[in-house]
Amino acid sequence: MKRKIVSLLGIASFGLPLFAMPENQPDLLSSTGVSTVMQQQKAVQGKVLDQTGSPIIGASVLVKGTMRGTITDVDGNFSIDVAKGETLVISYIGYVNQEIVPTGKNLSIVLKEDNEVLDEVVVLGYGANTRKQDLSASVGVLSNTEELTSRPVSSTESMLQGQLVGVTVQANGGDPTAAPTIVIRGQGSQNGDNVLWVADGVPGAPIASMNDIESITVLKDAASAAIYGAQSGAGGVILVTTKKAKEGAPSLSYDATFGVRQAYNLPEPLNAEQQIEMRKRSYANAGLTLPEGWNVEKNPWIGTTRTNWMDEIFRSAFYQRHNVALNVGTENFSNRVSFAYDNDQGVLINTFNKNMSLRYNGKFKLNKWVTINEDFVWKNTESRTHDTSSAYTGAVLAAMYMPSSATVYNPLDGSYGGTTTEDPAYIEKYGSNFADIHGDAVNPVRLLEADNIFDRTSDVWSTTSLEIGNVIPGLKFVSRFTYNLKNNNYKKFSPRRDEVGKPDLSNSLIESNYRSDAWKTENTLTYDNTFGDHTIGALFSTTADHFNTRSLEVTGKDFLDETDYLQYLTYAGSTSATDYMKGPDANVSLIGRLAYSYNDRYFVTASWRRDYAGRLPKANNYGDFPAFTAAWKISNESFFPKSDVLNLLKLRASWGRVGNLGSISYNYSSPLLGKTFWTEQAQYGVMSNRLWNNFVYYQTALNPDLTWETSEQTDLGLDIDMFNNRLSVQLDYFDKRTFNLIQAQTMNWPSTIGIDAMLVNQGEVRNRGFEAQVSWSDKVNKDFSYFVSGNFSYLKNWVSDIGVKDTDGNPGVWTGITTKDGYTDGSFRNIPYVYQTAEGEPLNSFYLIQTDGIFQSDAEAAAYVDKDGNRIQPNAVAGDLKFVDYNGDGKISDADRQYMGSATPKTTFALTAGFTYKKLSVSAMFQGVGGAQALNVAKYMTLSDVEGNFNRSGEILNAWSPENTSSDIPRLSKNDPNSNFSTASDWYLENASYLRLKNFTVSYDLTDILRKSAHLSERNSRMSVYFSGENLFTITNYSGIDPECGGWDAMKYPVSRVLSVGVKLTY
Repeated sequence: MKRKIVSLLGIASFGLPLFAMPENQPDLLSSTGVSTVMQQQKAVQGKVLDQTGSPIIGASVLVKGTMRGTITDVDGNFSIDVAKGETLVISYIGYVNQEIVPTGKNLSIVLKEDNEVLDEVVVLGYGANTRKQDLSASVGVLSNTEELTSRPVSSTESMLQGQLVGVTVQANGGDPTAAPTIVIRGQGSQNGDNVLWVADGVPGAPIASMNDIESITVLKDAASAAIYGAQSGAGGVILVTTKKAKEGAPSLSYDATFGVRQAYNLPEPLNAEQQIEMRKRSYANAGLTLPEGWNVEKNPWIGTTRTNWMDEIFRSAFYQRHNVALNVGTENFSNRVSFAYDNDQGVLINTFNKNMSLRYNGKFKLNKWVTINEDFVWKNTESRTHDTSSAYTGAVLAAMYMPSSATVYNPLDGSYGGTTTEDPAYIEKYGSNFADIHGDAVNPVRLLEADNIFDRTSDVWSTTSLEIGNVIPGLKFVSRFTYNLKNNNYKKFSPRRDEVGKPDLSNSLIESNYRSDAWKTENTLTYDNTFGDHTIGALFSTTADHFNTRSLEVTGKDFLDETDYLQYLTYAGSTSATDYMKGPDANVSLIGRLAYSYNDRYFVTASWRRDYAGRLPKANNYGDFPAFTAAWKISNESFFPKSDVLNLLKLRASWGRVGNLGSISYNYSSPLLGKTFWTEQAQYGVMSNRLWNNFVYYQTALNPDLTWETSEQTDLGLDIDMFNNRLSVQLDYFDKRTFNLIQAQTMNWPSTIGIDAMLVNQGEVRNRGFEAQVSWSDKVNKDFSYFVSGNFSYLKNWVSDIGVKDTDGNPGVWTGITTKDGYTDGSFRNIPYVYQTAEGEPLNSFYLIQTDGIFQSDAEAAAYVDKDGNRIQPNAVAGDLKFVDYNGDGKISDADRQYMGSATPKTTFALTAGFTYKKLSVSAMFQGVGGAQALNVAKYMTLSDVEGNFNRSGEILNAWSPENTSSDIPRLSKNDPNSNFSTASDWYLENASYLRLKNFTVSYDLTDILRKSAHLSERNSRMSVYFSGENLFTITNYSGIDPECGGWDAMKYPVSRVLSVGVKLTY
């Protein structure tokens, strides 16, 4: 019942402004009230200018608290009736609002540009904020979100790419259902650092729409993030401030973007004729007899190209984004409601991501001391995708595997086609359809279309806050309560696959749902005041949160009839169910912060947070996370010469500590219930040969000494503003140390004990780097302005302590990596593991055998011998890879592996430039990374004919041969005695650095045309249109589809090029 009341409160407050009157307001509906007001009003004229003295055309002039307003004409002039004591609000895009109380009839008003105002306030969390020029920590601020929403991107993460130095955003492919990964100042945890998103002060709250974002602040160093303690996950904090309800005349805005996505740089499979030629060479080079199915006279089906499989699975996909927002506000009641719809169709057929969201923000001012705020967000998501990383049924690889002679659909019955014909007449005439010559390939169109999938998530957040202020000057109390309810319904029916290739005669239906309940509460007391030259700020807060999820999954099999209306569990031949729970998980925190500045020259802050975590053992369930910052504004010293050349010179220093619990699952310390019988046969079991039915057990051994994974960071910074603040420079050096890493015990855990290895604290990772951000902006005259902004960061990542040693004292290694999809060693078909990390090497290093080119002759291969004259690669011939005998033992084995870098870029950079001429604005952004590596494992199947009888890439015909000795592709052969392709070597490792024209946008302001209508002019309406392109071209040496593949590429869902048009309209 309480949940219903909270929701209705938000709806009721939205309706109030439509009929409620502010306190002490005259009754405007009575004739007496109207005449009184009219008699008191007098006409006031004025002119609005910019700082160069040029008139501002179309500036809004509004009587505060009313709907009376006008706009300036072509000379910047205006005339408006104003009553005694009323306030005028003058505003224009790109300038700071100004409020004045008219004291005469002729006014001259000069507006300041936004970028020339140094009092911009930066949100730091828990009610703390400061002026941007007074920052003593390393914080990135993004205030041009209005322009960034013109970009045709699908997520807020994508919008951040290239915008802020030290914030690395990697697309990891182009799947519309997958958000890019964000790493702030390097990865410190083996299991990944969690970046904490905080929307309007609520950790984890969703962003209803990118168009609702007012500004974004990134807390990059530990000193600024420490106030969020373990919630920050040692990965940094991103604070999002959304647009709020405002006082003023009702306004309605509409933003829309329409675009087309296209995949590019796609691989080209062999056509039918090329595949026959390739197979002939492959068998001949191996000394094998070509199967008769590859003889066109005996099997003419293979000689005709019928399908371009890449054309069949890729499409030009439609992209659209809409946002409608209504604002209604008076002095005491303000309401804003927005509705958004996003439909992002993927470039792979039948993949998409659709979002609908509703957001409400209301502000109810009870009196001058008490204000109630309500935020409500509902977000509904439907999505569908397909795995593109599987070595067997990845959609893009499957399109490569299928022979070009095959058809998408069986012409006999319209079902999905297999690798060859199933025509009985053909089989009778030629004695066979020779299905065995094509391997177990699966029709990729079937993979993307056949399964009947429904996946919908509903996410509801309600936040109610009570604010009490002005009782004592500078003192404010805020109490906030948030409730979150999230539901998911998932259904997947997989029909039988009976076509030639890789048949599967079973069918199944999976239905699952989960419900997550969470609440958060926060009580914060802040005090800010200035006493002469002394400014102080104090904060104390308590928080608590609770989370749990209940889930049910039921699997049905053996459906006799696969008709759509019979795809329900009741028609399954057999069913099985799993009921599980995550949590409950609870955390409590105490937070304190003190800030002091003297005479706008010296700034110091200190913060402390204590977190209590329910997931940790009781003895270690609390952690303290302190932080300190200091800044010296040298340019404000009396000895510093004052000039227009150097406006700001500031030194910064900070240190802080944060924690991370992301490596511990919610149910780590919870026992499990087994409901199926089990035979106790362990040597050290409770009772030998005992049959158990229901029993409670622990899956993972508990470690009573387990404690917080911790990260400490030191930052030194320099801020410079020059030439009347047209040039801005920020330089930072940071050193981040992450220790007590949480991971499963890697050594000395007995395999016969019957439970998984316990979690332990071991290891240390370092990240050290340099960041530079430089921007220049200038307004040449009233018609022309321009800007140039660039950022560059360098990062060195390495493991400084593995945490384990063998009996001889040698440090151990970490094998494999942990991603959001779980643990992987990077193996692919017959390529063994590729990841291993050692002390002194980057986290998640590639551990491979080095190659030294290709043997150009049999004699060269025979001459590759050890010190005793024995051949190091006894099976190698001309055209085979030459592997480096790194340890010098005369043979090639795992002992010859070397550490060869990682997927983490060493450098990231971006350059953005643009100009505005009258109503036309143009901008372009180049973005790239350097020093990144990627393992292109897809080459194992696309450039080799060793495994399977699949189709291959057209590039395979460029393999080494006596006539083509410059090729870097090993010789084409059906066998591989030298293990060219099954060896985990650096032949697969490629430079994934790139420079990309990330975005190009052209916009035009049509406001003047719109305001030719008297009504729209009176309404202060605005309109602009724009064209935007994303991922327009890429410069790279990477041979795969796209270098933004996450470092391991099995023909991952490709990044797409997007062309879009849009409109922004305010009424």
